[in-house]
Formats: sequence, structure tokens, C-alpha cells
Amino acid sequence: MISVKNITKKFGRGNSSLLALDDVSFSVQDGEFLVILGQSGSGKSTILNLIGCIDSPTSGTIIVDDVDVTKMSDKQLCVYRNKNIGYVFQSFYLEPTFSVLENVAMPMTIAGVNKKEREAKAMKVIESLNLTEKANKKASELSGGQKQRVSIARALVSDPDIILADEPTGNLDSQNGGEVIALLQQICNSGKTVLLVTHNIDDARKTDIMVEIKDGIISNIIENDEKTKIAAQHSSDYDNEGNLIDKNKVEEDSKLENINNNEKIDKVGE
Repeated sequence: MISVKNITKKFGRGNSSLLALDDVSFSVQDGEFLVILGQSGSGKSTILNLIGCIDSPTSGTIIVDDVDVTKMSDKQLCVYRNKNIGYVFQSFYLEPTFSVLENVAMPMTIAGVNKKEREAKAMKVIESLNLTEKANKKASELSGGQKQRVSIARALVSDPDIILADEPTGNLDSQNGGEVIALLQQICNSGKTVLLVTHNIDDARKTDIMVEIKDGIISNIIENDEKTKIAAQHSSDYDNEGNLIDKNKVEEDSKLENINNNEKIDKVGE
């Protein structure tokens, strides 16, 4: 569980200091999909950076699985981040001249994992996200939706318990954006805790819990019921019974059907 307790964050000093967060408290249960919802400048990304140990609070505590991460040393934080947290960003932050495989393996490269092991683990994640055919393509050759899937694969490659997604649909069209949110839901359903930051209310309604923030203060915490989540989904994300579609399986079935159809055509031609 993640417990954020009375967090305050100030930037700058003295009279010129800026209060970004003011006594913020909330909790996230293991395996929950929580969104921090707010407009630009509301403090939502600051919260994500604090939970991800990219920054430290001015006061307050952040407890993750009974460990106060705000008291860790810089060395401990480096180890903690690499092992426990996966990041997904709006701008992807992929190395354009590197292949998809190299980009996905990057966290393990930094961690010093040998090439054979890191490439094997990276390929496993790449395959799970239906990116196998793109593995050797350079990141610069991909579409925006494909780049974000690679970014998610990179976040998953070290098998972290927590996924932090900062405006992951901000640079995508509505269809690709809907697919990314559906993918994050699938990741959450696999047992991981997912924290999403967005200003998009439709994306927010697809999650389990909405934490609304305004001017650094939490204004509301809402639990989304199943009807709300289903109503907010892109129509292609759910089947007629309201179950989340496994898009990897659908694409595999489609490929298999195309192969079978081609074989039938070849036989007719004979």
C-alpha cells in the first residue's frame, strides 16, 4: 500500500517560494488503479514525482509497504526506484536512434544486467505487448501510439510493483489514447498498482479511484463504480458483456484467421 501523509512541497526559498502542495493525504491499495486529476499547475505531477522518489517533500511522509521512502538515502532511493517503480511519460523519452529492444532493455542496461539476460527479458515484454515485429525498428520509425507502448514495455521490464503514468495520452489521438488507458487497466488487473496523472476526465473515469487536486490541495476523492468505468471506456475496449478485451489475443486471432484465409485461397487457386 502507498500512504501519502500530510505532504507539503515548496519550491524556492523565502518570500519567493512557491507552495506546490499543501497538506496532501491519500492512500492507494495494492493493485488499485488511481488517478490524480487536475489542470496544469495544480500539483498533480509534483505528487507523482514525490511518490516516484524523483523529488522529496518539504514535509510529510510517504509510506510504501511499511517503508518510509522519504527517509531513504540517495543510494537507497536509486535502488528502490529501479526495482520497484516503472515510469510512463507523455513525451515517451525514447532514444530515437536505438531499437525498440534497446529502449525497452534500457533500465536493465543501467542496472548492469548482462546483455543476454536483459535482451531475453525485454523480448518477453515486447511480445506481451504485441510489438514483436517492431523489436528491431528504431524508435524514430514508430507512430505515437507505438512509441507509448514501447514506453510502457520499458516501464514493465524490471517487473516493478508500481507503474506511474504522467499524462500518457497527452500526445496521442483519442483512439490510441483509449488503447493506452485500456493497457494500463490490464496491467493493473495483473496485480500491479497504477497511478495515472491526467487532466482528462474521460480517462479519469476509467480508473478505480479519482483524487481531484486544485491549487495544491485535494478537493475531492471519488470511487468510480463499474457502470462509470464502463461508460467512460472507448467502445472497442470492452465486449458486449462489459469485459475488458484482451487486444493481444484479438490481434493474434485475426492474424491466424488471415493465414487460414490465405491458405484457402491458395488451395482454390490450385
